[in-house]
Amino acid sequence: MRFLLCCLVTVFVGSGCGEPDKLSLRDSSVRSPSGDIAVAGRVGVLRLLPGDCFLVGADEIEEVDAVPCDEDHQAEVFAVFDLADTEWPGAAAVAQVTKSGCLDRFRNATGHVFDPVHMAITGYAPSERSWKEDRRVLCVVTAHDVSLVRGQVTRQSG
Repeated sequence: MRFLLCCLVTVFVGSGCGEPDKLSLRDSSVRSPSGDIAVAGRVGVLRLLPGDCFLVGADEIEEVDAVPCDEDHQAEVFAVFDLADTEWPGAAAVAQVTKSGCLDRFRNATGHVFDPVHMAITGYAPSERSWKEDRRVLCVVTAHDVSLVRGQVTRQSG
């Protein structure tokens, strides 16, 4: 997915996930009974879940190198939500709803106030090409400099 920079939140809207039955649905990781990634593997963006950690790759993504969060990683999914079931509203509208949706969900998902000095939020959103089959937005947090970290920022259940 290509990217558009929106203030302190980066929103990726572009040419990703044209056919959801391809790379974007792949999951070669091994998950624990609780659903956490236990063994690293390539995971399609439509298979990522809140709490999943991964290494950042190219600007356009259909799959990522997902790793257990106790290993070095650059990004963590903190929320997932679906955009409205409408006709394609345009890249600017998708970017705005993605930006506000991710910011609105950050504190509830993490228990922290968003600190743009130390962290960045990226919203991965569907493109016009994938809109017919994909309305899913991934909200991802990284260190501001996209450095490697260990651990999770999302709230742990149980």
